[in-house]
Amino acid sequence: MPNRMKEPHAKDPRKLESGRWQARVTYYAPDTGKRRETSQTFATEREAKKWSWEQEMAYRENPNRKPPSEEKFGPFLDRWMTEVARSQVRDTTWNAYHYAALHAIRELGEKPLRSLTPLDIQGLYTALLQRGVKPATIRIVHNVCRQSLDDAVDYGFIARNPVHRAKPPRVAQAVIQPPTPEQAKAFLRVADDHPWKVLWYVIALSGCRRGEALGLQWGDIDWEASTITIQRTLTGKAAHRQIHEPKTAQGRRVIAASQYLLQLLKTQLHEQKQVRMAEGPRWGETVPWVFTTRSGKSLDGDNVRRTFKKLLKAAGLPGTTRIHDLRHAMATAWLANGIPVKVVSERLGHASIAITLQIYAHVLPNMQAEAAEKMDALLISPDEGNF
Repeated sequence: MPNRMKEPHAKDPRKLESGRWQARVTYYAPDTGKRRETSQTFATEREAKKWSWEQEMAYRENPNRKPPSEEKFGPFLDRWMTEVARSQVRDTTWNAYHYAALHAIRELGEKPLRSLTPLDIQGLYTALLQRGVKPATIRIVHNVCRQSLDDAVDYGFIARNPVHRAKPPRVAQAVIQPPTPEQAKAFLRVADDHPWKVLWYVIALSGCRRGEALGLQWGDIDWEASTITIQRTLTGKAAHRQIHEPKTAQGRRVIAASQYLLQLLKTQLHEQKQVRMAEGPRWGETVPWVFTTRSGKSLDGDNVRRTFKKLLKAAGLPGTTRIHDLRHAMATAWLANGIPVKVVSERLGHASIAITLQIYAHVLPNMQAEAAEKMDALLISPDEGNF
């Protein structure tokens, strides 16, 4: 007969002076056999009882189960960033995560993992808002806390993730104000005299992202089919360059290239061959990048951004314009000229047409008005249209 005294036991919750309820479970350490107790506080007695019951059942099903961790949130999150997140996300994402994790550690780092509550997480968001942190950044903090504590649950450190019951601030949808066709033309006129002319035209005419353009290799261009295959992104500085596949299946795509753009690329290829011959052994890159430095190395994304800002100023465009806005300009122009949303979505490499509709909703009302007028012209005779 088993010794009932050695089995885990959920005690009745105890009401604390703060008004919260402390749930307690007694268990026996499998290695020493000594009696131990684990506890956690909750806002209601019902929640405390539910947790106690779940913990007791978990110990009965797995006697070797470890109790909720005594580790503090700060050291755990720091370790999670290094040992888990580092190998799962790209450098750019990890940098954003790292910055967000610092916010969370500053506010809740000394809190034990097992004591974290949804109210603690909510308080974190409120404190960050009061310090002037933008809601979009707090959303990243939310994601970091959620993912890390989901893993903490999987590892058996805590019973449940408090982040799931916290509500991060809403982020207002940014209103896209892409360059007008006239502004885009002004920029490209200035770019005509720049060594990276073809890069600017590729971004403006293809709708690809900066990293996608920098990641192009000559094998991605099908001269006969007049297409460009987007199948990688180049990020990071030259010394720490990273090559990634697109995040989604839709990101890997084949886009049609105009004859004008293809001719620009052929000129680029011819000039690159001449430079390569002139540089000889100083041409140190073996990867056939489309856009390179004089020594054949891939272009640095930060240098591209800084050069773009200089060209903006020379073209008289607002300094707030981003390289990404050239992509928006193409998409907006296409939609405004009646190109189906699905076609635009595929060219941009969006994960779904819903994303395209959400981003470019500002263009659609005008399209609907034009479509309504065209429908009237098709179905209603001139006499019927007079009121």
